[in-house]
Amino acid sequence: MGIEVRVLGGGGEVGRTGVFLRDSSRSKGLLLDYGVGFDDYGRPLFPEHVRPNDLAGIVISHAHLDHVGAAPSFYVSTKPRVVTTKPTIEVGSILIKDMLKISSYYIDYTEEELNEMNNSSIVLDYGGEVDLDDYNIALSNAGHIIGSALTYVGTPSGERVLFTGDLNTVNTYTISAAEPWPGEVDVIVIESTYGGVEHPDRHRVEKSLVEAVEATVDGGGVVLIPAFSVGRSQEVLTMIASEMPYVNIYLDGMSREISRVYLRNSKYLRNPDLFRKALEVAHIVRDWSDRRRVFREPGVIISSAGMLKGGPALYYLKKLAGELKNAVILVSYQSNDSPGHEILETGGIADLGISVKAKLMWFDLSSHAGRRGLLNIALHYKGSLKAVILVHGDNESRDKLAKSINEALPDVKVYAPMNGEHVSL
Repeated sequence: MGIEVRVLGGGGEVGRTGVFLRDSSRSKGLLLDYGVGFDDYGRPLFPEHVRPNDLAGIVISHAHLDHVGAAPSFYVSTKPRVVTTKPTIEVGSILIKDMLKISSYYIDYTEEELNEMNNSSIVLDYGGEVDLDDYNIALSNAGHIIGSALTYVGTPSGERVLFTGDLNTVNTYTISAAEPWPGEVDVIVIESTYGGVEHPDRHRVEKSLVEAVEATVDGGGVVLIPAFSVGRSQEVLTMIASEMPYVNIYLDGMSREISRVYLRNSKYLRNPDLFRKALEVAHIVRDWSDRRRVFREPGVIISSAGMLKGGPALYYLKKLAGELKNAVILVSYQSNDSPGHEILETGGIADLGISVKAKLMWFDLSSHAGRRGLLNIALHYKGSLKAVILVHGDNESRDKLAKSINEALPDVKVYAPMNGEHVSL
C-alpha cells in the first residue's frame, strides 16, 4: 500500500498548479488545486488532464487564478465535490468572472459551470474536517491571502500528506502567518516559488515604505501604488491607514470589490478591526469623475493592476509620472514581460511613451515564504517526515530548496517532478 502523486501543473514552473493524489487502495483520488497560467500572448494554459471519473473530490487552496482558474472545467459534464473556504469561493468567483470577460474564447467553460462548482462546494473553516471516499481532509491557515489554506489529507491506507498551496510564514498587517497542521505528516507537497531567496526583514520593509510615502506627501506629491487586487491592495491600505490616518488614501480598481469580500469575511483577518478602520479612512474611487480628481492633491492612490498591465493604475501613471514631486511605488511581483518590470529596468514604458520622472521605488512585500520559511515547514515535521515534493517553482528555486532540505534532513527524500511525472511512495 502507498500513494501516488502526479503533477499536472506547476512542475518546474510558477503557475497553473494541479496535483493529483491517489491512494493505491482506491481507484479514485483527490485533485489538489487546478489553476490556469497564461502564455506570452495572454492565452490561458490549463494543467494536464485528469478524468473526472477518477476524482473523489477537489480541494482548492486559495482563490488566485493559478490555483483555481481551470477547476470549473470539470463541471461541464460532472459535479465532483469541492472542499475550500468561503473567502476562496467569493474571491475566486470574482477573478474567474473577470478572466471569462477577457479570455472566454479560449476557455471551455462558462459562468454556469462556475456556479455549478460553487454549488458543489463543502465549505470548511480552519480546523474543519471532512471525509471524501475515505480521504480525510482538513484545512489550516496558509498565511498567503484571505481564506488560503494548508490542506492535510489522511489517505485510506494511513499516509499523512500536507499540501501547502501558496504559503507565507510571517505576519502581515492583514493575514496571520501560516499555522502548520498540528499532527504528524509523512509527505509534504510544498510550493518553492522563492525556494532560493530570503526576503528582507518584513518590519524594516514596511517602515521604509511608510517613510517613503510620508516624505512624498509632505513634499506636496502624490504616491501611486499599483498593487494586486487580492491581498496586496488590502495589505498596503491597512499599513498606510494605520500608520498615517491623516493622509488622503484612495482605493481604485477591482481592489474595491475584493476589499468588500475581506470585510464580509473579517474573521479570517489578523486584526479585523484594523482593516475595518482602514476602509473607513480610505476614499473609494467610484467612477471616472472621481478618477480625474483624486490625483490633483497630495495623497496615496492604491490601484490595480499590480504589474501595470492595465486597470486604473495605468491611467494614474500617465498623469503622475512626469512630476518629480510624485512617487510610483511598486509592491507586487513584476514578471519579466510586464510594464512594471520595464519601468524598473528602463524608467519608462516605451510602447506608451511614458518616461517616469517621479521617484520610482520597489518594496518586497511578498506573500510567499522565502527559503528559510519553507525549510521551517519541513523541519516542523522532522519527527515523521519521509518525503518532500517540490512544486510551483522554477528549476533553480526548486534545486536550491532541495539542497537546503537535504542538508537539514538527510533522511528525507526530496522530489522535483516535472509536469506529467508522478512520484510513488
